[in-house]
Amino acid sequence: MPKSIMVDPVKARSATYINFQPIPVCQYNKTVGEELVRYSPKDLLRIQRDMEIIRAFESMLNEVKLRGNYKGIEYNHRGPAHLSIGQEAAAVGQAFHLTVDDHIYGSHRSHGEILAKGLSAIEQLDEQTLMQIMKDYLGGDCLRVVEKDFAGGSVKELAIDFLVYGALAEIFGREAGFNRGMGGSMHAFFPPFGIYPNNAIVGGSGDIAVGAALFKRVNHKPGIVVANIGDASISCGPVWEGMCFATMDQFRDLWDEAHRGGLPLIFNFVNNFYGMGGQPEGETMGFKMLARVGAGLNPQQMHAERIDGFNPLAVADAIQRKKKVCESGDGPVLLDVVTYRFSGHSPSDASSYREKAEIDAWMKYDPLTTFAAELVKAGVCSPMDIDGLKQRAEAIVLRCYR
Repeated sequence: MPKSIMVDPVKARSATYINFQPIPVCQYNKTVGEELVRYSPKDLLRIQRDMEIIRAFESMLNEVKLRGNYKGIEYNHRGPAHLSIGQEAAAVGQAFHLTVDDHIYGSHRSHGEILAKGLSAIEQLDEQTLMQIMKDYLGGDCLRVVEKDFAGGSVKELAIDFLVYGALAEIFGREAGFNRGMGGSMHAFFPPFGIYPNNAIVGGSGDIAVGAALFKRVNHKPGIVVANIGDASISCGPVWEGMCFATMDQFRDLWDEAHRGGLPLIFNFVNNFYGMGGQPEGETMGFKMLARVGAGLNPQQMHAERIDGFNPLAVADAIQRKKKVCESGDGPVLLDVVTYRFSGHSPSDASSYREKAEIDAWMKYDPLTTFAAELVKAGVCSPMDIDGLKQRAEAIVLRCYR
C-alpha cells in the first residue's frame, strides 16, 4: 500500500449519489450499402467467405462426431468438438480490424475464432511473410502435408489451406497439427497470427488475457488483447478476478508516467444465452443484460456495450472503436456480443433444454443468409457469387479433411 492515498473521513461520509451513464444496446444500424464508403466490395465478400469457411469447417466436425463420416470418408474422432455453428458473424466481425499484433485468447468453443483471426491475418500479411511463416512453423511439417494436395494458386490460397488443415489436424490430435496434436480442440493456438490458446476451463481466458495485456502495457508492446469468453463465464471466479485486476486504479493513478494507463484489453463476452448449467439471463444471474456488469467495475463502466453479434459489420465497428479506446490508454473494455448457437453444447447435446421453436426463430436470422442477402441487395455480388463462395469453402474443408 502506497500511503499516498488519503482516506478522508469527511469525503467518505458525505451524502451524494453514484451516477451511471447509459449503456448502448445494439445501436449500430447501417446497411451494407451505406458501409460501402468504409469497406470495399472485396472486403465485404471476404467477410462472407470467412463465415462460409467456418460454417463448412464446423459442419464437417459435426458430421464426423455424429456419424463418423464426412462426404463418404470415415473417421472416428474421439476427442471433444464444442461447436459454434451460428456464431460465425461474431468471430469474423471481431477479427476484421485486428492485426497479428492483436492477440486473442479463445472461448470454450473457439474453432471459429481461430479460423477468423487466421483468415484476417492471411489477408493482411504479404505473401513472402506468409510463406516464411509456413516454412518455419514446426519445421514446415504442416506445410508439407498441405502442399501435397494443393491444386495450385496464390500463396494466400495456400495459407488458407495451411490454416484450415493445421487447425483440423490439431483437433484430431495429429502430429502435423499446429501444436503437434497436444492441444486438441480446446487448447489450439498459432502465435504467428496472434492466436493464443483457448481453454477448457470455463472463463479461463478471463484472467490469462489480463496477464497478456499487462505484459503489453509494461513492455510497450503494440496491439491489444481480446479475451473471448462465454456469457455463462460471468459467474466464474477467473473472470471476476480478471476484471477486478484489469480495472485497478493504480494503473491510471499510481504508476509512473511511462507506464500509466488502462490495460489494452477487451473482455469479449460471446453471449449465446446458454451455459452448461442454465441460462445466465433470466435464470442463473440477475443482471438481465450482461453489459450492465461493466458499470460496477470502474467509473468508465468498462466502456460497456451490447452488440448485435449476428451482424458482422456491427461487431467490426465495435472492435474498431473499442480498439482505439484501448490504444489510448483508457481500457479495459467490456463487450456483450449477442449471438446464438444453432448446434448443441457439443454434438452429443440434443438441446433438450430449449424449444425447437426458439432455435427456428433464430435461424431465420442466420448471419450467413442475412448478410448474403444484404450483399446482393447492395449490388456487391449476385446469388451465384454467394453459391460460389459456399462451394469453395466446402472444397477447402474437404481437401483438408482428406
